[in-house]
Amino acid sequence: MSTRQKAPAVDRVQWWLAVAAVVVLPWLISPGLTEPDTKIDLTVSPWRYLGRALDAWNNHAGLGELQNQAYGYLFPMGPVFGICHSLGIAPWAAQRVWWTLLLVVAFTGSHRLIRRLGVADGAPALIAAAAYALSPRVLTVLPVISIEAWPLALAPWLVVAVIPLVDRRAPRPVVWRSLALAGVLAATLGGVNATASGIVLALPLLFLITHRVGRRRVLPWLVAVVAGAAWWLLPLLVLGKYAYPFLNYIETASITTAVTSVPNDLRGASDWIAYILDSANHPTWQGGWVIAQSVTAIIATSAVAALGAWGLLRWRGHLARWCIASVVGATVFMAIGHAGIVSGPFAGPARALLNGALAPLRNVHKADPMIRLPLIIGLAGLLQYFARSAKVRHRFLPAVLALLVAVAMTPIWQGRVGAQGAYNGIPKQWSQVATAVDAAAHADGGATMLLPNSRTATYTWGSPTDEPLSALATSPIVTREAAPLGIPASTRILDVADELAASGAPQPSLAAGLVRMGITRIVLRRDLASVVQAEPWQLVQRTLAASPGFRAVQTFGSGTSALTVYDVTAPGAPTATTDDVTAYSGSSPLTVAGGPEAIFDLYAAGLISAQQWLQLDNSTTGSADIVTDTMRWRAYNNGVPTALGYSPTLPADDTEPDHIGSRDLPPATDVAEQPTRRLIGLSALTASSSGADPFAKAYVSPAASVYAAVDADPATSWLTGDHERVATLTADLDPVVTVRSVRLVLAGPAQGASLPSTVEVTVGGVRRQIAVDGRRDVTVQLPSTRAGTVRVQLTAAAGSTDPVLGVTELQIPGATLGSVISLPHPIDPARQAVLITRDPLERSVDARAGEDGPDLVRQVTFDSAGVLPVKVWVRPVPGAALQTLLAQSGGIVSLGCGQAGRVRVGGATVDLRLTAARSDVVAGGLLAATPCSAGLSVAAGSTTVTAAAAPAVQPDLVLLGHPTVATGSTRAVRVLTDDPGHRVVDVAAGPAGVIALDEGFNAGWQATDASGHRLQPVEVDGWRQGFRLSGTNAQRVTVDFTPTTPQRLGLLIGAVLAVLLLAVLCACAVVCRRRGLTARVEQVRLDDRHTVLAPRRIIAAVVSVVVATLVCGLAGIVVGLLVAAVPRRWLRHTALAGLVLAGVALAFLGVVDQRSAGAVAGQLLGTVTLCALARGGVEASDAPGAGSAAPPAPPTPRRSAH
Repeated sequence: MSTRQKAPAVDRVQWWLAVAAVVVLPWLISPGLTEPDTKIDLTVSPWRYLGRALDAWNNHAGLGELQNQAYGYLFPMGPVFGICHSLGIAPWAAQRVWWTLLLVVAFTGSHRLIRRLGVADGAPALIAAAAYALSPRVLTVLPVISIEAWPLALAPWLVVAVIPLVDRRAPRPVVWRSLALAGVLAATLGGVNATASGIVLALPLLFLITHRVGRRRVLPWLVAVVAGAAWWLLPLLVLGKYAYPFLNYIETASITTAVTSVPNDLRGASDWIAYILDSANHPTWQGGWVIAQSVTAIIATSAVAALGAWGLLRWRGHLARWCIASVVGATVFMAIGHAGIVSGPFAGPARALLNGALAPLRNVHKADPMIRLPLIIGLAGLLQYFARSAKVRHRFLPAVLALLVAVAMTPIWQGRVGAQGAYNGIPKQWSQVATAVDAAAHADGGATMLLPNSRTATYTWGSPTDEPLSALATSPIVTREAAPLGIPASTRILDVADELAASGAPQPSLAAGLVRMGITRIVLRRDLASVVQAEPWQLVQRTLAASPGFRAVQTFGSGTSALTVYDVTAPGAPTATTDDVTAYSGSSPLTVAGGPEAIFDLYAAGLISAQQWLQLDNSTTGSADIVTDTMRWRAYNNGVPTALGYSPTLPADDTEPDHIGSRDLPPATDVAEQPTRRLIGLSALTASSSGADPFAKAYVSPAASVYAAVDADPATSWLTGDHERVATLTADLDPVVTVRSVRLVLAGPAQGASLPSTVEVTVGGVRRQIAVDGRRDVTVQLPSTRAGTVRVQLTAAAGSTDPVLGVTELQIPGATLGSVISLPHPIDPARQAVLITRDPLERSVDARAGEDGPDLVRQVTFDSAGVLPVKVWVRPVPGAALQTLLAQSGGIVSLGCGQAGRVRVGGATVDLRLTAARSDVVAGGLLAATPCSAGLSVAAGSTTVTAAAAPAVQPDLVLLGHPTVATGSTRAVRVLTDDPGHRVVDVAAGPAGVIALDEGFNAGWQATDASGHRLQPVEVDGWRQGFRLSGTNAQRVTVDFTPTTPQRLGLLIGAVLAVLLLAVLCACAVVCRRRGLTARVEQVRLDDRHTVLAPRRIIAAVVSVVVATLVCGLAGIVVGLLVAAVPRRWLRHTALAGLVLAGVALAFLGVVDQRSAGAVAGQLLGTVTLCALARGGVEASDAPGAGSAAPPAPPTPRRSAH
């Protein structure tokens, strides 16, 4: 047998061995363990989940939400898991089946593309295909969110499909086959992540527009692709129109672009989640962390990418234009918003766009396939060149490069591809709980809520990504997810409910508030992992045991793995509530200024009953019955638990809550309608950092804010939050005073801080510094200086590590300093009431500091003078005073007038007394204090309201005034049909009113009566969907979530189009096979004899400088000019050296810290490679008179051997 005859046989053996290795690999990753990949529903109940995906509205989420691209699982991922489930394949094995499919598609597609383009064959093509299928992005996301790798797997096939479209002489059936195949592949992309699916379509689009023939066929290609993708594009339009705004709360552009430096983009380590550590300093994504941080992986992945760039710079013509345009374009797209010492001039505007109009593209790392595929093609060409070279020095290079590719797959050979949260299976008690709550829901209706809340489903037994109970149960389950997919107002209520439940103290209104939301069961879980920083389950258990309305029904499991089911009931709840629908009588609701979370305080104060409906009215010109101090102007970090997520109330001119990523959940959107902080004696008070900043490195609590330094409370202190060694506190005085001295009470170890070595005070042009010498109380004497700004600088002691500095009190003789929370709504004493509430953080037996001290202090503006009745509810304060009180009391505890505190409004004061059962005092419950006089006289204008604490008790709620609100009632309802997004309800006769669902308000809801008359929608309780009933007679109401119809229609139209495309593909394939029709492939051309004319060299230099400037700013101009000056024959070597050296710099000098030498050097060196590619891409275009080189291998056969 000749060598030529043996070659195909050897190729086939190598091919099958390589495919076998790819097939086996997923089964070696944590065998027997289920990984936290994408959706737990796919491993537990895939068909049920896919059935729910047909509906636009998801009522299984308890409070209701729009399906977030759940329809995307309908194909191909969902059916794969569904079939495995039906065949009885174990969940972990079903995952491996899917991973195997994904890797095989990526491997075979890249191999087919490389051969089809004539770049390489044999072992070089196989090595390159393996490098693509197991590229850094794949190893990063495979065990945790593999669906994001699926578009990458299909990307080479998308390009294979359009290759015939650049052949001018391609027969029409071949063209039609190509277009149909492109459409079918677009359908196969799926719509789980529309951004990732859409971005990879840029690869075939670029392939076409970089070819003069292909440009003429872009339009029909777009038609075919849109037709194929219609089944997931059309529902996406529905989602975009009706979805709640959740993107701004799960990530921001400053986070997603933090690691997208040029070298990270080129080497494939651009996914920001791979760099994150949890609260226990463990990698969130283990495989991604290795790729991102391992010295070996950094150098190896940089080298592989550099070799790919070197390979691309060997070519000219269409293939070079396409590959280089894709790499350069995608890298600039990903790196232009990257912020660092070396960054582009448009980094800020780019991030603003990604936070705004381009929010769907915010996760720029999804463009990685546009970089990875061309670089792998370049690597394949380089491997082929060395394999076919007759030079002795090249003989062993293919083996060396193959070894380098293997080394770049560091997570595999380190055994760290799998996630740390992989688990053997869901503990059986979770299935038992699911059965129990489903039975209860079938009998009594209502939803089940998990407590304590957690942003992620991370348990001591594993991390299933989503809550297991949601997948196991068929009844509605309420969870507090990291991404608030439901109406944000309901998330606000859930957050406060979690804080109240974790107080460890009786909460008289908790059950009533939950039942009003339709939550009639609680599952207390004890097996949350500590890294989620959830509230202690012991405190939740204590609260539920001590609070009315909760009854433990059954416990499943034992010890810290036990799950307890509680029934939740509320005294006086309407019997007219059934199947999550309530009909309220009365056309006028109770109106409240504040947040929807005020419902708990309204119940506690007796201001609302279960028979009344409520509306929020936060307009400053409104006339709400009750004005609360909830929904304050605060910065918010949704990425951490609620107890750690809020700043203190901020001044109205502080714009931090306006920024994407720190905005509070709606309806907190307008500072003019929210309580703000008013400074006293100051125009501004700022600091270098604050332990009250929820984004600080060392967050403490809202009590650690700068305002603690001027609150005259020795129990609170301003503490730094970023471990800076030199901390500053700056006070802008208003009015200006003459400063002669500044007294500082420094925070020390008892306050969680270390004393500084020196204190420096600057007033005007005068600066004085003194040594602290271990003192907390220091006074800095100054010459009399009349100035408006006092600046205090604290310097940490030498040798201290991660210092926390702070000030307990800042005093300036002659200046009265402080702050107060101010309500924005003017109050009419004759008909409105003010409800002042304590920070929920402070209503706990577990000592936690909120922004309120012992006293509740608010600034309120009254429209007119009047006399206000006063009601105050106090709570016992653990300590010596309480113990003394209890020791002196029998069964009844009594405090005389003034001993239970007092309320001051301006100059008027009313003392409080208290009589309560000893058991209630011991339990720490809410106690009603009695005013010692009838009321308080208030004057018109702005005044300060102070509810002063007593030694043994402190105020939690203060009610001034009495709203004139009629008592409510309900009308009987009977639900005839209860389907997701569709209800038919019979409402009994009764007074005019509203019908309300226990699901989120959304523009997609519509209701009609029996005559077809559309009912007016109304938002109930600040979050619930309601409709005004059209009359007082008995009536039948049909409620529909109308976007379900266009979503299903879109799915149907898309399915029909996909089937038609498949039929066209099959028909054209048969015609082409019978007639032997094929398309020619333009062969790879080398640039060894490529003459670059002067005008093109100038254009190439300009492009090089522009690209470098976009990603590196002024420094990029220098880099671009240097690269432009490199002789052509050294360009590819420059590209290689630049990225390899960038990898070395990142590995040894720092990869994450943007201020590190590694980050700076890496960015500049990586930009050298990028500029070399940009220049090479321009110079690679055909020039008049340019010669061509013979291809490095025989033309690719018309029909593949496999």
